[in-house]
Parts: sequence; structure tokens; C-alpha cells
Amino acid sequence: MIHPSSELRFISAEIGYGVFATEFIPRGTFLWVLDPFDRILSAAERETLPALLRQQVDRYAYQAADGDFVFCWDFGRYMNHSCAPASRGIGDAFEIAVRDIQPGEELTCEYGTLNLVQPMACRCGALSCRGEIRRDDAERFFERWDAEARAAFELAGTVPQPLLPYAKAGPRDLPLLAALRSGTPVEVPSARAYHVPAAEGQSP
Repeated sequence: MIHPSSELRFISAEIGYGVFATEFIPRGTFLWVLDPFDRILSAAERETLPALLRQQVDRYAYQAADGDFVFCWDFGRYMNHSCAPASRGIGDAFEIAVRDIQPGEELTCEYGTLNLVQPMACRCGALSCRGEIRRDDAERFFERWDAEARAAFELAGTVPQPLLPYAKAGPRDLPLLAALRSGTPVEVPSARAYHVPAAEGQSP
């Protein structure tokens, strides 16, 4: 579920759509959480989909650490990548704002944590743009990504969290969700721990 203070906008024919803030969103706010409406497909189920549906899954879904594919039901699936994103992923179920987000600013995330089926060319325009997003980026950049996520997470209990009541988590993320709801300390998992190695025939 995408943050309620956001909207879908058309950007360009090249990029397509993106998600933009409609109000100020402070650092430490969850911009997206996994929720019960999101569709979860096993790798085997993905393989049995008709070609057109599988194309949509490959374009808009991400692969969780257990190998399942998660297809977001709302326009959260249109969040674009940036090599200097507005949010960082925490586990498989959360995206947290790593800086204050102003009204009209695009909500972006890091596709390098999504276990992409194929590498993607990147045209994000950030000064730190890598030029290509790869499945194994989490193995190479996790230290910086983790530091940003953990610093933002320290603020999670001090800012409004409208998405938290709707959050759903798999077994690996249940301790994190329970700690968030109870306000107890918890160690933020590393992006590296959620990297799924490429299957045979896939690019790294």
C-alpha cells in the first residue's frame, strides 16, 4: 500500500508514470508497506501465467527473499527507481523515507533490492546514477544502503505512520512488524540478507 499523501502522475512517453507526494512527508515515514491486498505468486505460479500476464508481473512485481513474486495492487507499483532514492527497502515489506519529502517530489525507490529478473538500463539522472540496475547490486552496495535505512528507521517512532495498521509481513519480517507496533527496539535487517541469487539462465 502506497502512502496516502501521494498521487500517480504521467511523466513522459519514455518514463511513463511515477508516484509523487501531495503533502510534506518526513524522514522515517513508511512510504509503502506490504498489505493483504497485494498479490503473491510463487515462482511456479509465475511460470504458468499466460505470456501477457507474466509480462506484467516481470515489469511491476518484485521477488521476495523466499523466491515469491509480489505484485502490488495499487499505484505503488509505479514507483520509479533512482540511484539516489527517496526511500530504502527494509526487509520484504517496507519502504522508508530516508529524507524529508516535499510536496510535488517524486517518491522513488531502489530497484537493486527487488531481485530483478533481468538487468535494466538506468536513466534516473542522479549524480550517482550507475547506468544499469543489476540483480546483484545489493551485494555490492548494501553497506551504504543499510546505513541510510537504519538512520531513517531510528525516526520511525517519532513521525506519523498512516500505513502501519495495514502492514502485512512474511515470517522473516514478522519480528520487525511486531517491534514497530509495540515500539520495542529491533535490529534492522540488511538489504544483502534479502538478495536472491540469480537462477540458472538469469543475469546477475
